[in-house]
Amino acid sequence: MMNSSPDTPDTPASQPHSNKIFAYFLLFFLVVAFALGFILVEPFMHTIILSAILAIIFSPVNSRLFARLGERANLAAGLTSALVVVLILLPTAFLVWGLVSEGAHSMMSIRSWADRNDFGEFLRSNKFSFILNWLRDTFPFVTIDEAAIQARLLTFTQNFTQSVVDVGATLVGNMAKLVLRFFLMVFMIFYFLREGRGIVLKIKYLAPLRTHQEDFLIESLQRVSRAVLVGSLLIAILQGLVGSLGLWIVGIPPLFWGTMMGLAALIPVIGTGLVWIPAAAYLYFFGEWQTAAFFLFYNVVIVTNIDTILRPLLMKKAAQVSPFYIFLAILGGIHAFGALGIIYGPLILTFFMVMIKIYSEEYKDVLTSRSGYHEYRNEP
Repeated sequence: MMNSSPDTPDTPASQPHSNKIFAYFLLFFLVVAFALGFILVEPFMHTIILSAILAIIFSPVNSRLFARLGERANLAAGLTSALVVVLILLPTAFLVWGLVSEGAHSMMSIRSWADRNDFGEFLRSNKFSFILNWLRDTFPFVTIDEAAIQARLLTFTQNFTQSVVDVGATLVGNMAKLVLRFFLMVFMIFYFLREGRGIVLKIKYLAPLRTHQEDFLIESLQRVSRAVLVGSLLIAILQGLVGSLGLWIVGIPPLFWGTMMGLAALIPVIGTGLVWIPAAAYLYFFGEWQTAAFFLFYNVVIVTNIDTILRPLLMKKAAQVSPFYIFLAILGGIHAFGALGIIYGPLILTFFMVMIKIYSEEYKDVLTSRSGYHEYRNEP
């Protein structure tokens, strides 16, 4: 009679059951580990994502330095990180500081103007009444309550200016946290540049996708990061700078409103018009119609055409992404993530479209047999 031993191999009938228990056990602890890991990094998630994007954008520079410096990874990553700091992070920090200072002054001036009832007098002026009369004649089916419009515009101006002042005060109050995030971002950029290849290989090893699918996903995200994001940001920066020059010429504070113009340039369709149209109207309504005409001409001919001319040149690699989809991605990203949605939106859109393509490729035969149609192509 043979005695069973703990070392005795499982019978074939018991192996599937043991494997199933082990799989559930492993899955449970994987979920717990991911949840705990997310809790640890969640406060710094935006910093990590932005650092990874900057590392992707500057990875060609890092690769060239790596080759020229005798394949010294630490030195190449350090020099590239320093370049990122000099070109992007430090100018951004100084811009934010000046923006808070000038923006708070501008908003307080507007609020003081509104509180002195100068704005109320403007809303009751003949020029504003002319606009309302034109609206009544053009849209006779719409009821226009002059008193209600005046009250809402006054309330909006006061609330908007107070919100901007509050944001500036919050930035100043959180200065220590911003400095910490600054140094953390520099360190993360250095790490991603130095270990980027190893991180990508590890992700590809763990991902349950085929090799060509993994490559397609990574290349698509890199293309969007470099083409859509870099192209959009460069155009926005250039429009903000050129717009600031026009604002300075007509006597409007250029730093704050020029920055607002640059941010507005990231919004599709209307873009910088969100700033220069109200500014031109402001100049006109207060008697400076010649200055208003010049400012309007300057922005229509020069600032707006920067986007028209440069976007096709800077975004050739992203030409396969429909402007309509980018528009929806940016608006949805702003709604979900705030200002960072301008960056996150196109990336999430790209990830979604790539996964749909991988799914349609993987199950092409099944989808074709069930639907009776061949692979969809957008042809007239």
